[in-house]
Order: sequence, then C-alpha cells, then structure tokens
Amino acid sequence: MAEGICSGQSELFFPPPAERPQARLKREAAARSICQSCPVQLECRTYARIHREHGFWGGETEEERTLAGFAPPHPIGAARLRAVV
Repeated sequence: MAEGICSGQSELFFPPPAERPQARLKREAAARSICQSCPVQLECRTYARIHREHGFWGGETEEERTLAGFAPPHPIGAARLRAVV
C-alpha cells in the first residue's frame, strides 16, 4: 500500500455516512480512474479480497468483490445485490 498512488485520498475510496447513490457513482468513478494507473492495483485488490475489506480497493467496489465471491462481513448495498443475483 505504500507504493499506491491513492495515498492521502481516502475520501474517494471509503463512503461518507448516508452517501447518495449518485454521489457514490461519482466517487467510485474517480477512485477507479486512480486505480487504473496504479502500479500495485493487483496487489491492492488481492489484499482486499483476502481480508474482506470495505470500500474501494484495487479498482473494485465491495459489490464487485461480493460478486467475485469475496464479500466483506457486512457489504454496503447487499440488498441490491440479492436482487441482481
């Protein structure tokens, strides 16, 4: 994580309380753009999957990790995922 280019930008990678869906999409798009050029994106994603982290890690949302079989203990948007799956 020390080599990540996201250092100091945690507001993009973790939601504020009561975040609206439109704001979440904008925040995650900004986070995704940072992750795309990060040299440790794969390592970050792997860490989040193994440790069942919350937030946006390695270019992946909690929802995307859940769909990949790596759900955090209490995923944000879980009810919406159940409707999709």
